[in-house]
Amino acid sequence: MKKHYLIVVTLFVMLLILGAASVDAASLDGTVANFPWSAQMFKDSEDGVVNLSTGFVGPYQVPLLSYNRAGQHYIYQAFKATSAVTGNCGPGNTWYCDSWHDSALVPGTVSNMASVQYIDSHAIRWVYSTGSTIRGVYLELLNNMSFLDADWQDLLQISKFGASVIGAPSIRITSGGHYEMAVTILGSGDLYPYSLVYMKYVGGSNTSCLNSGSPYQCVVVDTSLGYGSMGTPSLDLPEATAFVGIAYYLGGEMMFAYPHESQMGWPSNCGEAGNPWRCITIFSGTPTGTVGNVAKLAFGETSSDRSIAFTYDDELIPVTLYNARYVGSGGNCGMDSRFGGFTDYRFECDDIIYFYYQTSPSFSLEIDPEGYPVIAYNYADEDLANRDLYIVYPRARIGDPTPGWLAQHIDGAPVQGVYNGAQAALALSNSGMGFISYLQEEDYEIDDLKIALQQFQAMLPIITKP
Repeated sequence: MKKHYLIVVTLFVMLLILGAASVDAASLDGTVANFPWSAQMFKDSEDGVVNLSTGFVGPYQVPLLSYNRAGQHYIYQAFKATSAVTGNCGPGNTWYCDSWHDSALVPGTVSNMASVQYIDSHAIRWVYSTGSTIRGVYLELLNNMSFLDADWQDLLQISKFGASVIGAPSIRITSGGHYEMAVTILGSGDLYPYSLVYMKYVGGSNTSCLNSGSPYQCVVVDTSLGYGSMGTPSLDLPEATAFVGIAYYLGGEMMFAYPHESQMGWPSNCGEAGNPWRCITIFSGTPTGTVGNVAKLAFGETSSDRSIAFTYDDELIPVTLYNARYVGSGGNCGMDSRFGGFTDYRFECDDIIYFYYQTSPSFSLEIDPEGYPVIAYNYADEDLANRDLYIVYPRARIGDPTPGWLAQHIDGAPVQGVYNGAQAALALSNSGMGFISYLQEEDYEIDDLKIALQQFQAMLPIITKP
């Protein structure tokens, strides 16, 4: 008589978070931060990379990166190959690379990428300066990442607000598939007039963005005078509400702006007639220190989940990475009013990392599905040492009740004189898994483009019968 046995085999599975299976964020419950990262060389000797951006797109959360190159009129893009799209680049040719060409594209002005999900497809969009306009480009892919459509449209006439775009615009796509954008435009003359311009879709036709008319509306949110007095903005939208916010550098201060109709004791103080905004100071410089001119804003699923990352350089302390996290009331920065004129600090500013041996660190900010800020950055731990890639997040993200933040090492330099993490661009999937694209720099060598992906680790029981 033949005996039958049930053999239970525990299989240790490492799955990159790019497959057809969707991982519920709630089921991860904070443990996602402990999943391992895999750093890989994406493209050796990729010269002049700028405007690096990352994201997860489509219902299967496929990782995608994009960038521009100095002197090049292309938007380069790459996503993880699928069963429908064969890989042609990246590690082991497991990624698919393509590009968008426009001879009018001004290098260095390509925005971050933004995406929106439809039913059977999803759209990915960018904007960039052509010198006379800000142009939007539209790429639509099926959910299996097969090509469906591509198009472009001019969105904003630069001469209506100034002469040239500063840095790259910041964009998001609404649930209706429309652009929202913030951009800094510099005017002409010795006074160096800057304008922070916000664009949104309103339907119909008006001439606030283009003399020829468009369904978008443009408003000047804030202005400044003086060379370097305004930085490149960072715009974001919460996933669950229509709220919008913009973080930006202005005259030595880190600012936050949001649309606001005047209320008793709580007036709008920026924007234009018919389009009022409220602009508040998050962090100010001091007689011995200055705020960095790079702002990174991120929202989570609601407007309450918001953070701003920035740096502060003081003569008395090293360059410091700060995070301003929205707390509603009882914070220590970001004073704002309430109805009736009552004032309160709406943000909590934490000094997270001291850069003892760097003056201009790279950093990128995202909010995970549970509302925790996560920042990617490069860091050197001693003078003349290599810079490595790290992420940092509140200890509460891993269930640690200890106050403060926890730094995690992602990728180190292989030899002396190699520096990882420049232009770090962080994205988090719907389940909280991480993806970072960044540069590896080496003395006297052309920069390399690298990626780091977090892996999903599971223990799956497999039952077999002999």
